[in-house]
Amino acid sequence: MRVSAGARWMSFTSEQSIQSRFSGFRWVARTSGILITDAYEAGHGIAMSQLAGLLTLKKASRGPELDRGEIQRYLSSLMLCPATLVNHPTLEWNAVAASVLRVRDLADPTGAWVDFEIGENGEPTSCHTIRPRIVGRTAVDTKWVAKGSDFRSCNGMRVAHSLEVWWEIPDAQFCYYQSQVTHCESEA
Repeated sequence: MRVSAGARWMSFTSEQSIQSRFSGFRWVARTSGILITDAYEAGHGIAMSQLAGLLTLKKASRGPELDRGEIQRYLSSLMLCPATLVNHPTLEWNAVAASVLRVRDLADPTGAWVDFEIGENGEPTSCHTIRPRIVGRTAVDTKWVAKGSDFRSCNGMRVAHSLEVWWEIPDAQFCYYQSQVTHCESEA
């Protein structure tokens, strides 16, 4: 991952848990002594980084922009947790174009949505939305795209094992995240 288009790529390891019966996730990454947490829990977004897990370096303030951005991140993670498709009772799906499905959580007060592009084989090839991007101290609505590929079987489900995420900022595309899934498991 990297923090800006001109920044160097940082290697990291992470663990993510995704809820399949309600909207919620927690992603914790470690890189160069910094612990990064990104989550959507109890209807609110969390984004923070800590030095060695003790000293908070940056914490995004709570608010509707953070809540919307984090539930959008949750909705995009459905390509990592297909059990959500059949277990989550408040997700609503609508066709918005040929091969494009829009998902939103009817219990979410922010109105967040994510559009999934569906390939000929039925797998999601990418998803996109308009998501708040922090620029200084301001949240700027920006097109956000996540691409999943290398779908493999994991616990009887087809799961994306390669991920790439970017912002479509004016006159450019800023890829800030690339990862490979190395292990996945599900709980009953």
